[in-house]
Amino acid sequence: MTAVAEFAIPRDAELTSISLTLPAVLPSARQARAFTAKSLRRWGENEELIEAAVLIVCELATNAIRHGARLSAECGRERGPDSVIVLKLALEPEVLHIEVHDGSTILPVQRTAGHDEDCGRGMLIINALAESWTCGQDPEGGKWVRATLSRATDALQG
Repeated sequence: MTAVAEFAIPRDAELTSISLTLPAVLPSARQARAFTAKSLRRWGENEELIEAAVLIVCELATNAIRHGARLSAECGRERGPDSVIVLKLALEPEVLHIEVHDGSTILPVQRTAGHDEDCGRGMLIINALAESWTCGQDPEGGKWVRATLSRATDALQG
């Protein structure tokens, strides 16, 4: 199965927030990264911010696809063919908010992966790159995870 999501950002758009809904399949993480880079470049952001944001989006999207895009635990079923994740980017004068929504009510926790483990470092990476991160239950179902990046250049280099 190939994930397909078309997105076009109009050249004259003065958007300060944008979102993208993607199927909950692993190729969607790549599309989320491309969408983030394209959006931030359109907004004129610097490469350091773009690189950090793309890495955070990759981790959040991958976590949402692998762990979160499932029906609630009470249902006892795996994700359906129509499971989606939603990526939201919101630009404010001092910060960029990156938010990913998925269908699970289970909130992420930061853990320390063992040296021989392939997974388990995503939230640690987000914690290292972002000014802050938080998560919560979505009143309409599922959850959201949000990371905030400072738009100040010197904060990104320190």
